[in-house]
Amino acid sequence: MKNPYLKKFLIILGAMCGVGLLICGLVIICASYGLLGDINGVDVESLTLNTSSAVYYIDENGEEVFLDSLSSNENRVWVDKEEIPQHMLDAFVAIEDERFYSHNGFDLFRTTKAVFVHFFNKITNRPTTFGGSTITQQLIKNITMDREQTSARKIREISQSVNLERHLSKDQILEMYVNTIYLANGCSGIQTASYKYFGKPVSELNIAESACIAGITQAPTTYDPLHNPENNKKKQEIVLKKMLELDYITEEEYNEAVNYKLVFKEKAVTATADNINSYFIDEVIEQVLADLIEEGYPEVIAEKLLYTGGLKIISTYDPNVQNAIDSVYADKANFPNTNMDPMPQSSIIVIDPYNGEIKGMAGGIGEKTGDRILNRATGTFRQPGSTIKPIAVYSPALEAGIVTPGTIYEDKAIDYNGWVPKNYDFTYRGPMTVRNGLRNSVNTIAVQVLDDLGTHESFDHLVNNLGVTSLVKSRTIDGKVYSDINLSSLALGGLTDGISLMELTAAYQPFVNSGIYTKPHIYKSVYDSKGKEILYADEKTTEALSPSTAYVTTQMLRAVVTSGTGGGAQLSNASFTAGKTGTTSDMKDRWFVGFTPNYVCGVWYGWDIPRTIPGGNPCVSTFKTVMDKVHEKVTEKTIKRPKDVIEVTYCKESGKPAGDNCGENVETFWFVDNKLAKEKCKLPHGESTIIVEVGGEVTEDTNSSAEIVIE
Repeated sequence: MKNPYLKKFLIILGAMCGVGLLICGLVIICASYGLLGDINGVDVESLTLNTSSAVYYIDENGEEVFLDSLSSNENRVWVDKEEIPQHMLDAFVAIEDERFYSHNGFDLFRTTKAVFVHFFNKITNRPTTFGGSTITQQLIKNITMDREQTSARKIREISQSVNLERHLSKDQILEMYVNTIYLANGCSGIQTASYKYFGKPVSELNIAESACIAGITQAPTTYDPLHNPENNKKKQEIVLKKMLELDYITEEEYNEAVNYKLVFKEKAVTATADNINSYFIDEVIEQVLADLIEEGYPEVIAEKLLYTGGLKIISTYDPNVQNAIDSVYADKANFPNTNMDPMPQSSIIVIDPYNGEIKGMAGGIGEKTGDRILNRATGTFRQPGSTIKPIAVYSPALEAGIVTPGTIYEDKAIDYNGWVPKNYDFTYRGPMTVRNGLRNSVNTIAVQVLDDLGTHESFDHLVNNLGVTSLVKSRTIDGKVYSDINLSSLALGGLTDGISLMELTAAYQPFVNSGIYTKPHIYKSVYDSKGKEILYADEKTTEALSPSTAYVTTQMLRAVVTSGTGGGAQLSNASFTAGKTGTTSDMKDRWFVGFTPNYVCGVWYGWDIPRTIPGGNPCVSTFKTVMDKVHEKVTEKTIKRPKDVIEVTYCKESGKPAGDNCGENVETFWFVDNKLAKEKCKLPHGESTIIVEVGGEVTEDTNSSAEIVIE
């Protein structure tokens, strides 16, 4: 007698399977008509344009002015279909999607097979993957960066593929696919892979080489030509066999390609444009690309969009500033030692301290030789020497109320666990004020102030308030621990990795802008080909200092220019100039970061491969020459004094407000009212008055040379 329960179970199971298959069928049908996923989030039109993007700036009347266009040939990895050999395209179609030219975005046969395999693997508890993706589906994945491993994502991908094929031709889809596919060793797209593996453009690849690259696609690590050449060769022959079966190549071509010896030779992609971009335009490209990628665009798509997507970029460019820079940096004669081989280099950047906008820059001396080459204003990291003192030591110590400009420290030898800071001339001068310690760049004073402030507090201030990204909290290499949280790094500029000129200069913004720091940026907005804003400047601001601390520090840095180490920086046509010089160990880097009420300007000078710099500090004179030209055509602003900053006559021995016995042993300077000592000086003063100043006017040639020691 038959078991009635078994019969009932089979009926229910059959019904469930039938319903399941019906649902799957309905889902596939809906997806095949593009009803379950659109491409509204994909800017198809921009990606298929071949229109150069353009850079503009806003003139003094608020009008947009064309600056430059971005050539589609500049150092690109995107390659147009006309430049791709047909056998390369055939190789990808043969191995990836042989019915590519006949389906409408998805292959019903492959998809159905993949669905059954998927459910079978689920039931048998085996690793499962849909597989069966068409070239169009893979392109959707590359464009949207949707990596979700779910059935819903796969269905959405099928629907999006169908919709994409309604907007693009097969040739356009194939071109975009081969330019975005990952091909091992960091290669995105066939042009990058062609240079990586064969040292030549894709247009010069033969059938064997094309099949080699196409074979990487399905498992980039397994079929990596450099690290797994045997696997790659086997896959290459499978690709060639498939091309033969589909009549893409003849028997003779097949045999020749199979027997061809693959020779791998890497070569970098090079620029081919006749017109070389300026350093400013290069930085526009770098920042826009980085922000597009951060928004989710794959790198190769972001580059395609930037160069040929018809973007409109509103930059922060100021022709007055950039022209002044170019007039100096175009001529090697404006810099010392440029007759040497190799010659030294220099960089400069000018930032508007009120909004963080980069107004002009130069990344090297003389004629620029290529696009997106080393920009020393943004891409070089060097130890800043004494230019770090105002931002890492004195201003945060003033802010914390640890010191005032009149606080007395003794310039003397102090042993810090075996390290004894030294001054540039290896002499010590006894007690002096904080103001004079900064004015004359006395290393021992800076170290003592930092020791009282705390290295962690200084480190956090640079990172969190001033946007410095290159500091090392802790790093272990070969068992040795490196960190910038120490006295030498933060007081004297001996940073592990150094700092870029852009970040160092930007860190001086708060001194001009009432204590406010703004992240430096080189564009305001980016619009797509339809006029829609797709990027805008991140004008992130931080209250790095109080307005009163910023103002007092500004006055201290003004003294550096009027009677300290930066004496040659005083502008001819601006009443207010302030800044700080910097020199590193063995005179290998020279710096000056200065400012007026209108701009902050940083200058670096040295060799790309560090070596001792003969002579004085050319950064000071470079700053003056450039900024004199800039200020010929601007109306000077003013740095407003906060109400709680008062002018005080204080005793140079005690640092307190002058008392009845101080006599002529006094000077007048700016103090924050509520941080000023309440008691007047009561010291008895006689003929043994202590030395409190280094004395005399100090030129840039006597700038501090910090002894760099990483603790």
